[in-house]
Amino acid sequence: MFQFVQPKLTIPARSGSSEKKAPAPIRLSPDRPHAFASTHIDVGGCSYYRILFISQLLSQIYDRALYCDARLLFNNQEVFPILSSFRLQRACTPRELKWFREVLLPAREKYGFPIVYEIDDILVHEDIPVYNCYRDIFRGGKESIPIYMAGCDAITVTCAPLADYYSRKFGLPRSKFHVIPNYLPRFFFDSYNEPAILDRIRSQKSRKPRICFSCGMSHFDMQQTGAGDDFSGILEWIVQNRRKYDFIFHGGFPPALMKYASDFTCIPVGPFLNYPLVRRSIRADLFIQPLRHSLFNECKSPIKLLESWAEGTPTFVQDIGNYMQIAPDACFDTADKLDRMVSALFANPDAQFQTIRANYTRVNGFWLDNHLNEWLEVMLFPNGR
Repeated sequence: MFQFVQPKLTIPARSGSSEKKAPAPIRLSPDRPHAFASTHIDVGGCSYYRILFISQLLSQIYDRALYCDARLLFNNQEVFPILSSFRLQRACTPRELKWFREVLLPAREKYGFPIVYEIDDILVHEDIPVYNCYRDIFRGGKESIPIYMAGCDAITVTCAPLADYYSRKFGLPRSKFHVIPNYLPRFFFDSYNEPAILDRIRSQKSRKPRICFSCGMSHFDMQQTGAGDDFSGILEWIVQNRRKYDFIFHGGFPPALMKYASDFTCIPVGPFLNYPLVRRSIRADLFIQPLRHSLFNECKSPIKLLESWAEGTPTFVQDIGNYMQIAPDACFDTADKLDRMVSALFANPDAQFQTIRANYTRVNGFWLDNHLNEWLEVMLFPNGR
């Protein structure tokens, strides 16, 4: 019988200790105020990772910087004249075009500030999977998105495949796209706690391991189109192992498993600012993120890996794009491979703990606090006001 011996409690290497330090943020001129504004169309995590967290952290560094982040379409005529740049997030339907053409573009022409367009997903209807329940929202994307992109001075995306996709799709110069990955703000997601992790691993001997799927409804065929979804490849595995593991669905639940619903725990999605707290309260031993192979998913950010690494929980993800690029050891291609990975994880507590520690060290390269320079370089593009 394998004997799990509690290792010495020490904190793994953190940002700025063992790895090369990221460059300090660009210095904004201290002799005058700087103003940045944005409109975030999305109301979930994307608006925080791509807009709000950046503004919050920069405001803590620069006392004379002003940030106006608006949920509604921005129309502050007093702020426009002093803007260093304006960020427009996820505008992808015709409804914002009137404001874009009649308010934002004329203000840019009059006052000279650059407009940075931010988009973190494929939002063109024809290239969104049929099972995605939000697909029809983006029927106007093919006509609207190129107008926004052409009118802006720079475009930020989460990964190179997404930049390549939009560049080819709309014939835009690839040089206009700036790849800035999704980074985690340390104050929001760093909850690594070795004593709690060790307690969780020790307790696996006397209970069923808790495996969580944390994802929204867009990953499931909610409208039952019959086209399959991101979970199609592992549904049978989940059913077969529902007595062996405690499966928790956080966010959405696959309709295909409805007849087994009483065998699972379902936790509804809540406000994004509660997201890390809810994840920790689940006390999951493992997170799994299945994704169907598709153009849409190949352009996704590997944020699920980073979130789990930061909180000290193992995670297994689909063998696609950006997941394969940063953590091929955590990727599975079939349900059989996933089954072997899960069994091996829980069979060796020592290896499980060392994997968790190693992953926490890996996340040091993805703290937003160390990458604000990348955002400032684009936010001050092209005129550096």
